[in-house]
Amino acid sequence: MNWYKIEVDDGTPRGYTYVGASEESFESISNKIMLNEVIRLDDLLYKKDGEVFKWEHWDNTLIPSVYINPKNVVTIMQFKDDPLVISK
Repeated sequence: MNWYKIEVDDGTPRGYTYVGASEESFESISNKIMLNEVIRLDDLLYKKDGEVFKWEHWDNTLIPSVYINPKNVVTIMQFKDDPLVISK
C-alpha cells in the first residue's frame, strides 16, 4: 500500500486535504490526474492537534474511502510510510 496526501480546491480559501492509501503508484495516480480519471483513496486518516488518527475515530458512520475529482487536485505527495507509523 502507498500512502498519499492530496490537496484539493474545494472552493474555500484553505482547500481540503485527504490522506489515505492506494495500491496505485505515484506515477499511476499522476497519470490518472492528467487523463482526468478519478482517484480513489482508502483507509482515510485525519490529523488533529498534531496527532494522526484513523477516520473511524472521527466518524464511524462512513466507510473511510473517497473518490477524488482530478479537476480539483492542487497537489499530491507520497508518504515514505504509513502516517500512523511515522507520526509516532
